[in-house]
Amino acid sequence: MSDQGDILNQKNLDHRCVLDDRSKLVWEVKLKEKGLQNTNNTYTWFDGKTGTKNGDYSHNCHWAETCNTQSYIKQINKINLCKQTQWRLPTEAELRTILVYGDEDLLINQAYFPNTQLKSYWSSNQVNTQIAVDVPFFYGGSKSSDKSFDAYIRLVTDAN
Repeated sequence: MSDQGDILNQKNLDHRCVLDDRSKLVWEVKLKEKGLQNTNNTYTWFDGKTGTKNGDYSHNCHWAETCNTQSYIKQINKINLCKQTQWRLPTEAELRTILVYGDEDLLINQAYFPNTQLKSYWSSNQVNTQIAVDVPFFYGGSKSSDKSFDAYIRLVTDAN
């Protein structure tokens, strides 16, 4: 999908979102350019009640207090990425739907999801008030991490 929400030809490499026809989910695509959607930005897990709001432990994020999952979601919804306004953290199960197992170290289709990091991405699932579930894209298992740790984010929304 284009930034304006238009459906593109599968061969078009200038896409900003991916529409999964099976799950009817739209996924964010990360960018190499510096800024809000930069592939290197990491965030602490925060939902407004639990987690770490100040993002002190976030690496590669230059927005200080807003380097948390809740702030990022608000900023992406504000810019209407791909004409969508209900972006959110995916569940662990949703993240697992975009894993691709094969011979590559990176377990994702890189044509659709370029700039994916060989690290963990936050899910919306929580173990308790201090621990959230993240999904690594290098072996496909899930693990639990302290919400004050930084991880990558790939947002999702339901297709309109």
